[in-house]
Amino acid sequence: MHRLPWLLVLAFPALCYPAEISLQATRHGDSFAVEAAAEFEAEVTLAWEVLTDYDRLSEFIPGMHSSRIVSRSNHSLTVDQSGEARLLFLSFPIQVRLEVQEFPYERIVSRAIEGNFKELRGAYTLEARGRRLLLRYTGSLTPDFSIPPLIGTILVRNTVEKRFGAMVDEIMRRQRLRKLPVATPSGSGR
Repeated sequence: MHRLPWLLVLAFPALCYPAEISLQATRHGDSFAVEAAAEFEAEVTLAWEVLTDYDRLSEFIPGMHSSRIVSRSNHSLTVDQSGEARLLFLSFPIQVRLEVQEFPYERIVSRAIEGNFKELRGAYTLEARGRRLLLRYTGSLTPDFSIPPLIGTILVRNTVEKRFGAMVDEIMRRQRLRKLPVATPSGSGR
């Protein structure tokens, strides 16, 4: 029963290697800037489906408790998200209402319009490279809550690494599911 995952690894070894993620986080006073990137085998359309699956993000993004679309008009959305950022025994609550602009299959830009951030801006960009995809995230944030100076950059880096990594993992998981052979019932005449 537990042999199936190993069979998949043997049958599709190139699909089972995790994507290499590069990440930078820097602190500027009370603000932080982050950049993350990963290149891996995936279709742009599938990556877009995952990135824009706002109502299900909390199912696969660590520390995100809820994410729901409040309103939508063409390629503009309002999304409410809540969760927490954790480091060791410390936990910092996150509540945010995002204004999201979608530029299909190329870029998603968001900014906080309510919540516990003085400023929160982010952007995902997608770039097809043959059969591979370069996914980038850039963001800047200024929390409206206190983060101790010695752990601030580590907390932000850790949170972005986990969340960006989970997004990449979900894209890769769905890509593997698309590539699995489809079983047909026996006796179907083929």
